[in-house]
Amino acid sequence: MLASDPSPWLAVFGRAHPVLLHLPIGLLVGAATLEFGVVLLRRTPPRGAVGALLLVGALTALASVGSGLVLAGERGGGANLSTHKFAAFAQTALMLLAALAAWRDRRTPLRVLLAAALVAMTVAGHTGGAMVHGRDFLLAPLQPTPVAATPPPAPASAYATLIAPILERTCAKCHRPDKDKGGLVLSTADGLRAGGDTGPTYVPGKPDDSLLLTRILLPIGHDDHMPPNDEPQPTAAELATLRLWIAAGAPFD
Repeated sequence: MLASDPSPWLAVFGRAHPVLLHLPIGLLVGAATLEFGVVLLRRTPPRGAVGALLLVGALTALASVGSGLVLAGERGGGANLSTHKFAAFAQTALMLLAALAAWRDRRTPLRVLLAAALVAMTVAGHTGGAMVHGRDFLLAPLQPTPVAATPPPAPASAYATLIAPILERTCAKCHRPDKDKGGLVLSTADGLRAGGDTGPTYVPGKPDDSLLLTRILLPIGHDDHMPPNDEPQPTAAELATLRLWIAAGAPFD
């Protein structure tokens, strides 16, 4: 391992994000249930329990934010990443302030902070889910299925019959319009032509200068190897097909 390689323990900490993020969520909901429940029951607020839940929740939220930053540095994120980060930071800060306010006699500031933290938690959870499952995952079952006239069949291109299925199987999970890691979309011809944050995806006629191939051909343990080693990898035949397509000028017609 090179000296500049990140610590494997740090990588494990980042990948523990899905585990850690549920702790502050549960503690925040528990604190809110206790605090707002006494309003309905007209009982004395349990300051100690509410304060302890919020304090522990804020500390676990800090751990969750830290692991999330490490994971984002390793794998990147889509268009929702900035909103997800902001909401997570806001939830953590609001929980810390609420933990301090829980010991005061006046309960209004605490309840305002709790309500705001619940809103931030909802936004963070929704955007986090959208990064993993896609932007329309939550409401997709409610969307009507569009009925369109069937167009006449068009002649199939080499890209549609050979290249698109390879990219769909190995790349589209992380590089699609609703989850464009690295600003790159590989599930559409337009996205493939546009390239990503690191530049053009391919150089027509020059497969050895094309990132699409050079990233795949890196050793599977290399930090820049794509797809990630826990995702489906192109076969030797698929690599040969991609090379021939780029060498032929990467035609889409």
